[in-house]
Amino acid sequence: MLIITLYKAVPARTTKIVTVGGVLRREEMDLVMNPFDYKAVEAADYLKRAFGGKVVSLTMGPDFKLKSIASNLFDAPVEGVDESYILSDRRMAGADTWATAYTVSLGVKKIVETHLSAVDELLSLLRSDGSAESFAEKARELYEKNLVPNAVYSTLPTLRGATLAERLLGGEISREEAVRLLEKIRKEVEKFIVIAGIKTSDGETGSTGPQVAEALTGMLGKFIPSVTYVRELEADPEAGNVYVERKLGDYIQKLRVPLPCVITISTDYRPRTPQLKLKKRARLYSYAKKVMDSVVWNADMLGADPQLIGLAGSPTIVGPGIDVGSPPVQKFVGKTLVFSNRVEEFEFNGKKYGPFERLAKADELPQEVLEHLKGRGLVKVFSLEDLVEELFGVRVSVAREH
Repeated sequence: MLIITLYKAVPARTTKIVTVGGVLRREEMDLVMNPFDYKAVEAADYLKRAFGGKVVSLTMGPDFKLKSIASNLFDAPVEGVDESYILSDRRMAGADTWATAYTVSLGVKKIVETHLSAVDELLSLLRSDGSAESFAEKARELYEKNLVPNAVYSTLPTLRGATLAERLLGGEISREEAVRLLEKIRKEVEKFIVIAGIKTSDGETGSTGPQVAEALTGMLGKFIPSVTYVRELEADPEAGNVYVERKLGDYIQKLRVPLPCVITISTDYRPRTPQLKLKKRARLYSYAKKVMDSVVWNADMLGADPQLIGLAGSPTIVGPGIDVGSPPVQKFVGKTLVFSNRVEEFEFNGKKYGPFERLAKADELPQEVLEHLKGRGLVKVFSLEDLVEELFGVRVSVAREH
């Protein structure tokens, strides 16, 4: 199963750099991951541990700005993402939600078709009377490329003798049975799920997720259902469904959703622990490894219609932007830790942090990082002078008794 997690890089400060037409110039801005997308990553991790498969992150924007954000997702709780794809092309710039959904849907379609083609290669070998040895060799090659699951080929000691390739080589199953099992695996790939946050902090429309489902419906020629504001999520691998719960006004709605589908995750979502009985199946349908280098696709690689991407494909008209500053946060004089100066992006114990503006909260950083910053004089306690500076935009010096 392919679990495709959409995320977006948003400005660290809402609209610091814009053109007259209201288009964000992301290549010139400090970007961070959209905070609403973290819940989507949590939900994707649960589904992988319940269904098996792999978690694939997908985003759109300037790749040189996005690769650092993408790399952090490999270490996201609990197991992180397994692969990363970035759609990057100057022609994609300035896209509204519809043009974004169209472009992202092409990325989803290409990911799914790449994995289906790998299974089709193996099916073609079996149907053309290829030897069991040639099948096993091709299966190994595709497995190492992370294109077929452990059920086909695996080097895991716990699955020794349980894979399709080994059973065919050992004469345990016939060619016809191998074809039937491969067709079942192909159907697993077709039952993908796309997960996104409910909205983005720089757009607030909440419409891209459902529009991706609409675009995929047209591209794939079959209905792709979508469900928004999901706060509870449960997997049923055998039936090929997910069960979701969402709150709409005063109503609680519970739905059974067939795969493939698109869902957006509410900020109220709390991850479940998969049932223990699903663990063996999940291992069998998981893939070999994490591929740590992000794959970058441009518009030509996606086969995109130039008239449907970027500004050209965006019917929405946006006015000029203004800088409204950072989202509100609560600070306490004499208690809250803040940055004493602007801190550029830095690396500590293999993880990247920042950039951080002067007087931004520092409390939520890991303790060892805080100690490192304190030692360099970059973190201090929020003071009365700092409060005055934030309120009135001027630095003051308060005379103190000696």
